[in-house]
Amino acid sequence: MFPEDLIFTSNKHEKIFEMEPEYPYIIRNVYPQRGKSLIAPWHWHEELELVYVKKGAVTYNTPQMSLQIQEKDGVFTNSNVLHEFLSCKTDTEIVYEVHMFRRNFLAEEGSLLDKKYIGPLLQSNAASSISLSQSEPIQKEILDLLLRLSELKQSKTFGYEMKSRNLMSDIWLYMIDTVAISPVSDSAGSFLRENRLKKMLLYIQEHYMEEISLSDISNSASISEREALRCFQEGLHTSPFVYLREYRIQTACSLLQNTADRITEIALKCGFASSSYFGKVFRGQMGCTPLEYRNRLLQ
Repeated sequence: MFPEDLIFTSNKHEKIFEMEPEYPYIIRNVYPQRGKSLIAPWHWHEELELVYVKKGAVTYNTPQMSLQIQEKDGVFTNSNVLHEFLSCKTDTEIVYEVHMFRRNFLAEEGSLLDKKYIGPLLQSNAASSISLSQSEPIQKEILDLLLRLSELKQSKTFGYEMKSRNLMSDIWLYMIDTVAISPVSDSAGSFLRENRLKKMLLYIQEHYMEEISLSDISNSASISEREALRCFQEGLHTSPFVYLREYRIQTACSLLQNTADRITEIALKCGFASSSYFGKVFRGQMGCTPLEYRNRLLQ
């Protein structure tokens, strides 16, 4: 799938549209378009996520860290953690695999297994994101198991669902080994900032097609304009308007790929006052015109 295929619910959590309630585990293969620096914009989801980079390298950002994930390495993202993916080199091919699952895939919530093994890792500050490298023996075991999970999905032999759950349980135990489980409450300031950021991101994602002011964005989180700028800079290392522009272009890419709408219609749907300005911004971020981008997808 392409990053533009991501679907968001009304509250702008990412909707994992392939996830089935009776078997809450999926594997996605993601193929970002070359020439794009932004692969997946800032977002979050309830599901837990393990990423394995098959080709190329990506930059993984959260409000607390920035990681370069090299080929054959990976990263774990905990539930509801804000994160984004960028390409390290826009002219190289990137392919990565995403394993997403809910906590009840491993154990029923509230059960002994959940309380003893699942909950403590989910609540640990050290486990909000975990870098996985081939150079670390335990982490290499996790990465090898991710490859086995991928092979199981492709074979779909009898029992692969149960075998997949067992392998994911092994991965979970390895992750516990890599993290010092000490659920210490996050600082009040960091927690407050992230909640404010989520409110402002939700506002932008719900109103990106409109003319938005800094006042509108700050009011969505009931804070001052100055505090809104500080939250974005300290948490996401960007400004509200850079994020707005990137989100609009990401949405435009999806419309160019998945609809037959004219360029002028897409410009207006994405909050641009004119198709000429849309084309200028699009070229600045994507390195090509909207029409060239659409034509590349048809080749």
